[in-house]
Amino acid sequence: MSEGKILPEIITPSNKEVIVVGEQLNGEIRPVTLELLGAGRDLASKLGGSLSCVLLGHKLEKLPQKLISYGADIVYVADDSILENYQTLPYRRVIVDFLSGFTLPPHIVLLGSTTCGRDLAPRIAAHFETGLTADCTELDIGPYEHTNKIDPEKVGLYPNCLYAIRPSFGESLKARILGPWKNPQMATVRPGIMLPLKPDENHKGEIKTIPVDLKPEDYRAELIEVVHEVSKSVNLTEADVIVAGGFGLGKQDGFELIKELASCFENVAIGASRKVVDIGWIPYPYQIGQTGKSVRPKVYIACGISGAIQHRVGMSKSGLIIAINKDPEAPIFKFAHHGIVGDLYQIIPELIKQFKSNIVKEEKPLVRQN
Repeated sequence: MSEGKILPEIITPSNKEVIVVGEQLNGEIRPVTLELLGAGRDLASKLGGSLSCVLLGHKLEKLPQKLISYGADIVYVADDSILENYQTLPYRRVIVDFLSGFTLPPHIVLLGSTTCGRDLAPRIAAHFETGLTADCTELDIGPYEHTNKIDPEKVGLYPNCLYAIRPSFGESLKARILGPWKNPQMATVRPGIMLPLKPDENHKGEIKTIPVDLKPEDYRAELIEVVHEVSKSVNLTEADVIVAGGFGLGKQDGFELIKELASCFENVAIGASRKVVDIGWIPYPYQIGQTGKSVRPKVYIACGISGAIQHRVGMSKSGLIIAINKDPEAPIFKFAHHGIVGDLYQIIPELIKQFKSNIVKEEKPLVRQN
């Protein structure tokens, strides 16, 4: 604080509600929604408020109760045939009308940094003329002292601000972005970053229906066809095991060995570093890192990946990281749980042999039995 003065406390009126805008696909809750509920629960506790989730779709059946078991105190449901698949204008209308119905605006609104979330969030923020921080990796609640005299009417202490934190300069710095001037304070969050709560079937909550009142202008765009993921193997954010290849493979054909290693596991996906995507060895949907996907699998096997900070951003929170690299000074060894130094073309075939002979055993094995 400047000049030793005590700043006046400035309260932006809100109902202290944290609202997660949920996503569903083909009758299943998207994992990012459960992750947001986990993060939202912590924010709501610090605010002394409630955690809610708004879910749009059609014939949602047991999905609202599932959201309650993952921490939601209230689930707001909009059920209509036109909402079965995401469409920008109808979804925007329903969410904007819903949020406008509060006497005091919710304190925080969170969305996933997904294709749908990135499309919907700025439209909501623009309607309410409020701030939006995109692609966050951390969220918190804290105070903010505004001393900039350029806006004298804003000078003061703002309690309970949303700290929307995202990496900057390849995560060498973290930017803490605040927008305390107006509620709701909004952010989108990268999938695979936050931890969902363990489901609790005894957790009590309410399910409330919200109206769907679309206008003629909401039908300007027509949904012709829905094309889902081309390949299940690219579903990186939901895989238990990821086997990723980098430039250390030396050639595009090296991904055949990566695929063979991946075939040893259940619920597995293949990943890649940015460099091999840039040179065309593998398509972009496989890319992991700052400009690709963020993942949190149980096991991450990095083959020929040096571990540059841009890649680390996307996978460092994996449960178990195993690195294979011939360079003992590779940065990835500084944060991997286990490292193997050597020629991956000698090491990986031996790993495949060991996995397939069932030497590695667990209570619930990740290894497929051939």
